[in-house]
Amino acid sequence: ACLSAFGAPVGLERHPAGLALARERRLPGLVRGTVERLPFADSSFELASCLDVLYHRGVASDAAALAELHRALRPGGWLLLRLPAYEWMRRRHDAAVHTARRYTRGRVRALLQEAGFRVAICSYANAFLFPAALAVAGWERLSPPAAPRSDLELRPGVWNALLERVLAAEAWWIVRTGLPFGLSVVALAERR
Repeated sequence: ACLSAFGAPVGLERHPAGLALARERRLPGLVRGTVERLPFADSSFELASCLDVLYHRGVASDAAALAELHRALRPGGWLLLRLPAYEWMRRRHDAAVHTARRYTRGRVRALLQEAGFRVAICSYANAFLFPAALAVAGWERLSPPAAPRSDLELRPGVWNALLERVLAAEAWWIVRTGLPFGLSVVALAERR
């Protein structure tokens, strides 16, 4: 709903099966393509969000993907980016979701600048959950190898409401001073 203020939202899907599922669910505005070769003309968008995409093993070059996003944005357009943080936090979850790379705030800032963006905000996020994830990562390193398993499950009810409040509080800090650590790196960057 809030994205409609920027025009009709458009989504990108790499696989035909994903497009078919979206059509079954009557989700409009999806096109087939990859983040490294966007099927859009130069300067097509005022806003692009790339949330937990560039880390994936299906993206051969995160730098090429950012250059494509820069190309597809209008001058003065904005990119919202989120990526998993810290290579040393790699876990079974990463194998299950096909993580090729994890990032630091400095690396994300450098990649954005190399692609021609002006970085307005670059911070860690999800700091509240960081201690629990650190404990799980430590436990996994001490326990016998196990099959990859994702942490992503729907947790309805009170947990969602609690986590929504925590993330909203973190957002307040992110836009003012940034967070010194977290499970993710978030950035807001402008096409020059």
